[in-house]
Amino acid sequence: MHGGVKVYRGNPAAARNYVEADHARVDDYYLAEGTGLAERFVATLDGVKAVGPLDGDGYEAWVAGLDPLSREPRGRVRQDASAVRFVEVVVNGPKTWSLAAALDPGIAEAYDAAQDRAARQIIGWLAQHATTRIGPRGRQVQVPVERIEAATVRHYTSRAGDPHRHLHLQINARVWAEGKWRGLHTVGVRDMIDAINGIGHAAVMCDPQFRRALADGRFTLDSQTGEVNELAGFAGPFSARARQIGKNIERYEAAWRDTHPGEEPGPDLLRTWDRRAWSEARPDKVVPTDGTVLTDRWIDELHRLGFRSPPSPDGAARSAHGRSGP
Repeated sequence: MHGGVKVYRGNPAAARNYVEADHARVDDYYLAEGTGLAERFVATLDGVKAVGPLDGDGYEAWVAGLDPLSREPRGRVRQDASAVRFVEVVVNGPKTWSLAAALDPGIAEAYDAAQDRAARQIIGWLAQHATTRIGPRGRQVQVPVERIEAATVRHYTSRAGDPHRHLHLQINARVWAEGKWRGLHTVGVRDMIDAINGIGHAAVMCDPQFRRALADGRFTLDSQTGEVNELAGFAGPFSARARQIGKNIERYEAAWRDTHPGEEPGPDLLRTWDRRAWSEARPDKVVPTDGTVLTDRWIDELHRLGFRSPPSPDGAARSAHGRSGP
């Protein structure tokens, strides 16, 4: 894991746009297969419990500091634009992990599951170490939290549209301590970022199922960086292709905004620009229309860049999607 702590303030209704803003438009080809905006967790000193998915309305209520089921406010909830709603870290890994997941569905499943387990470990650790403040202004003291809530939002691509499987892990700003709902001490969480990143990276890199899936695909990890050795040389060139596509989309959008001042493009137009950008980048290839086609496009790009599947012990190459082939 790498990155810092983001503190989200402001309108809960805009939080959905906030999480959507950190994935590429092509990520919708995967997200359409999901069953909710986020997964919700409750954590105490006794452990972490998954309590089900959040739809759009439930997620907005949760961000607003309300119980997502009863819609009751959790204590005295601020309504101003500066109110902190949640803090966020991203559970991610080296680009080569996502490239390996694109090549092999078994690795993809194991990687997603490892990220889920890493998120649980981070949530549990924060439940044991996060604090809140009590007492009158000027004489406040910090006390441990007794309950926190978290949500995870899964994305599959980067902003540029290349493989980047990651989880947005959000810790709600309303925490339970000393008999009532209070505000999370966000500065304390920010100070814990090195520990949080270390826990997340180690949890995924040492995950036995993930390591086994990589070994089954005949991939090896660099013990220092964690990169997949067989894919390390392709991460840069692959990202360069994605940036080319992203620049095409930016050009289309800029031209459209010049003739539509004050308007916002709708989802159909965004997808049209995406498909056009992919076609312009490589007009002889099929543009993505769903997650399967998008993955096939990534695999084709890797082979164009010179990747060849690691051979099996008997010398036969392993083809994309985990099948043996020439």
